[in-house]
Amino acid sequence: MPTRSEAVMNGTYGNHLLPFLWMKGEDRATITVYLEKIAAADIHEVCLESRTHPDFCGDGWWRDLRFVIDECKRLGMKIWILDDAHFPTGYANGQVKEHPERAKVVLTHRTYDVAGPARGLSVPLNDPLDPTSQFVGIAGLTDDGPVAIDYRVVPARPIERAEEGTPAAAEAAGGNATAQGMNAMFAALAQLNKTAPAGLDRLVFDVPAGTTKVYVLSTSKRIDYNPDYINMVDKESCDTLIEAIYEPHWEHVGDEFGKTILGFFSDEPGFANEKSGKDADGGSDSLIGKAAMPLPWSAELERRLRARLDCADDTAFWGALVQLWDRAETGARTRHAYMDVATELYRECFDENIGSWCRTHGVMHIGHVIEDKGAHERLGSGAGHFFRAIGGQDMAGVDIVINQLVPGVDDGYHSYGRGLWDIAFFNYMLPKMGSSAAHLDPKKQGRCMAEVFGAFGWHEGLREMKWIADHFLVRGVNYFVPHAFSMSAFPDGDCPPHFYAHGNNPQFRHFGHLMTYLNRMATLLSGGTAHPVAAVLYDADAAWAGRAQPAQRVCRALTRAQIDFDIVPEEAFADAGRYALDVCPDGHGFSINGQRYRCLVIPARAFVGAATLAFCQRLVAAGVTVVAVDELPRCTYDGDGARDTGATAIDPAAWAGADVVALDALAAAVRDARLDDVRGTADVPWLRVYHYTGAAAAGEPPEEYYFCVNEHPRAALATELSVRGADGELAPLTGVRHDVLNGGSTSFDGALALAPYESCLIVAGATADVSAADAVAPGAAPDTLDIAGPWHVAHASARAYPAFGTEQQLDELADLDQEAFPGCAGTFRYRTTFTLAADRTRVTLDLGDVYETAEARVDGAALGVRIAPPYTFAVGDLPAGEHELVVEVINTVDHQMCDYFSMSEPTEPTGILGPVTLR
Repeated sequence: MPTRSEAVMNGTYGNHLLPFLWMKGEDRATITVYLEKIAAADIHEVCLESRTHPDFCGDGWWRDLRFVIDECKRLGMKIWILDDAHFPTGYANGQVKEHPERAKVVLTHRTYDVAGPARGLSVPLNDPLDPTSQFVGIAGLTDDGPVAIDYRVVPARPIERAEEGTPAAAEAAGGNATAQGMNAMFAALAQLNKTAPAGLDRLVFDVPAGTTKVYVLSTSKRIDYNPDYINMVDKESCDTLIEAIYEPHWEHVGDEFGKTILGFFSDEPGFANEKSGKDADGGSDSLIGKAAMPLPWSAELERRLRARLDCADDTAFWGALVQLWDRAETGARTRHAYMDVATELYRECFDENIGSWCRTHGVMHIGHVIEDKGAHERLGSGAGHFFRAIGGQDMAGVDIVINQLVPGVDDGYHSYGRGLWDIAFFNYMLPKMGSSAAHLDPKKQGRCMAEVFGAFGWHEGLREMKWIADHFLVRGVNYFVPHAFSMSAFPDGDCPPHFYAHGNNPQFRHFGHLMTYLNRMATLLSGGTAHPVAAVLYDADAAWAGRAQPAQRVCRALTRAQIDFDIVPEEAFADAGRYALDVCPDGHGFSINGQRYRCLVIPARAFVGAATLAFCQRLVAAGVTVVAVDELPRCTYDGDGARDTGATAIDPAAWAGADVVALDALAAAVRDARLDDVRGTADVPWLRVYHYTGAAAAGEPPEEYYFCVNEHPRAALATELSVRGADGELAPLTGVRHDVLNGGSTSFDGALALAPYESCLIVAGATADVSAADAVAPGAAPDTLDIAGPWHVAHASARAYPAFGTEQQLDELADLDQEAFPGCAGTFRYRTTFTLAADRTRVTLDLGDVYETAEARVDGAALGVRIAPPYTFAVGDLPAGEHELVVEVINTVDHQMCDYFSMSEPTEPTGILGPVTLR
C-alpha cells in the first residue's frame, strides 16, 4: 500500500484552493467558460464575490447563483460565497441605512481649556453640529491629575431668532478642502440657528484654581469612515448582517448548504470607527491612546467596562475614560481594559455569532481581517486583536496584496505607491499569526487560509506566485484563495493580475501546474501535527498598555535560524475556558490546547498580564526555558496595584529563572539550550524548514515531513541538515527527497542544495525505488556541453498562440524586450540544434536564467514545464548526432501594458538569458 506522500505524488490529493470569481451580472456563457477554465486548472472550489453584482441578494443574484450551482455540480466543484454586497464585510447589503438604530456608535469628546477658579461656565450639552450627539459625562484634568467637575444641565428654553442672516462665508464656493469644511460648518450653524426654536441644552460647570482641561464625553453616530456599517460591539447590529445576507441565502439555496455550498467568506471586517491615518513609521495610527480618536461603543461595552474598571461612581468612570485618548503609563490599565472588552465583544457579537450561525446551518465560516500596518492590534480599519477577530472562523485566515512581499527583500520599508510596507511583518509574522491560530483553536483543525496573488500587478507571474505559495506553505498555511478571476473586459484595472483574463494572460496555460503543486503540498501539510520550537508572545496586549517591540523582529531572528515558532496571545494564559495549559514536569516544554512548545519567548515590552507572569513562573519552576528579548517586562497592566496607579510594578525577583537575551543573540541562545529541532552546518539565513508530522494513512504510521525552501531569488544555498531525535541528540536527516512541483524523487543523505526559488519535501527515514529517468543529475559534469545557438525566435500573443509570427535569428542569447521583441507579452519559441559526438546517458538540460516560464522539447519529445528556477529538465539518454531543441518561454503582461500596481516594481527581462547547457 502506498504511503501518504507516495499517494499524493501519484495523484491522490484533496482540494485546497478556492479562488475568487468576481460576479457582476455576466452572461451565462461567460460564467460557464470561466468555471470550466477554473476546473481545468485543477481547482475544484470557487469563492463567489459580488464586485459589485447589480442585484445582489435580489432575483438576479438568485438566478445567477442557481446557475453557478448547477454548473459546479456538472464540473464537480464546490462553492463559497463572500458575505456582503461588496468588501469590506459589514455593509449588510445596505440594511443599516434601513435600520439607523443599528448604526455604529462611537464614544467621542470635546475639550475646553479653562483658567480657574471659575463658576457657572457653560457649553452646549451636545455637539451643535452633530444631531446624533448624546451626552455621556464630564471629566477634568489638571497638572496634578484628575479632578471632579461640578456640573448641571440647563434645559433648552425658547428664544427668538432672526429669520435671515446666514454668514457670508457659508455662501462661499470653491476654495481648498479646509475652507470648504469651514464653509460647511458655518452653513450648518446658520441652519441650526434657524431651525432650533427651542435653543440648545447647556452644560453648566465649575472648575478649581489653576488650568483645567475639561472633557465633555458624548456618543455619536456620525462617522466619516464606512458610516453605514454594522457596529462590531453590538450583537443586534451584527445580526443585521446575518438577516441581510446569511438568512436570505438559507431561504433561497439552503438545500445546497453543506453540499455544493461549503460556507461563507468574511472579507476585511473591522471596527471602522475611523479611517486610519499613518504613524511615524507608516503604520496605522489608530492605536488606543490616540488623541481625538472616536472609539467603538455600545451599551454592553459600557456595562462591561464599568465592571472591569470597578469605579466607585460615574465621576470616577468618566475620569478613567479620559485616559483612552492618551498614552501615559498611568492609563495603561484603562486602555488595556477598554481594548480587552472591545475585542472580546467583536469576537462574540460578530465572528462567533456568524460562525455559530454557519455551523448550525451546516456550512463553514472563513475569511480574514486587515492585518497590515499594525491594524491587527489596532482600531480603525483593524479588528483590534487578530486571534479574537477570527475566533469564530472554521479556518484561520490572512491575506497578502499590493506587493507586500518582494522576493529577496525581508527587512526595512518597501514603497508600494501609496505608502510604505514594513516588509519584515509580511515575511516573518503575518503567515505565522494565521497558522498559529490554526494550531491553537480546536475548531480550526489546523486549517489556515491565505488570500494570495491579488493586486501585485501584471509584473507578477507564475514564478513569483510559486515563491509566494512556498512562503505560506513553509509557514504552515494550507488553504489558498487565489485573487482573482475577473470576468470583466480585458484589461480590468481592478487589482491585477487576473487569471485567464478572457485568454489574454499568456501564462494561464501553465497556471494549473502551480495549482496542482499547491493542492499536493497543502494536502501533505494538513491533518497532522506541526512542531514549533518556541511560543512567541503576541504583542497586542502589551501595545495597548504601553511600549512594545513589534513581534516581527523576534520572528525574523528565529526564522532565519530555522527555528520554528507559533505566536501565542496572552489570553491563552488567562482564559481557561478557551485554552487548556499543560506543563511538562521534566522541563521538556508545555502545551496549549495540545500544541507543544519547548520554550516561551517574550519580545521586548514594558507590560505583561498578571496571568502571563504567573504562567512564566510556573514554567521556570518546572525547568522550562523562558526568554525575554532585550529586557524583562517591568509592569503588569492588570495587577492588584494597577487600579490606583494604572500599572503594577513587577518585583525583579518575580522573574527569577527567566533569561534576558539580546535580539541578535536569541537564535544562538535557543540552539545552545538544545531546543532547536532542525540545524544546518552552515549559516543559511534564506533557508526555511517546516517540520510536520503528516496525517496517518490507513494501517500506516504517520510520515515525518521536512519542507525546505530557498527564499532567495538570486543565490543558491547548500548545507547539511540534522534533526533532533527523541533522545535530544542531533543526527543527519535522511530519507527521500521529492520534487513535488515538477515530479521526481531521489534518496536524501542530509546534504541539501537548493537553487533560487527551489523547494523540496524530504520524507524522513523513507526509502524508495528511484527511477533514473525521474531524477535530474546533480552537479555539473566535466563534459558539460554549451548550446550556444544560433537561435531562431518567434512570438505569439496569448490569444494567437500557437500561431507564431516570423522568426528572428539571434546569434547569442539576450533580453528580447530590449531589441528583438520590445513591448511584447506572450510566448516566445526558441529553436536550435546541437550535436553530440558520442552517446550520453542521464542527460540533463539546464536553461540557466529564464524569464519566466519554460516548456522544453528535444527531438519532439516533451520534457515538461518549469515555472520557476531551476530551469533544468531530465532528458534521459541521447545518441550521438544532431538533435533539435525547442523551448517556449512566456513572459509577464507588464511588458505589454502598464498598470497601477506594477508601477512600484521593475519589469524583468524577457526570454532565455542562459547559459544553456547539457550535462
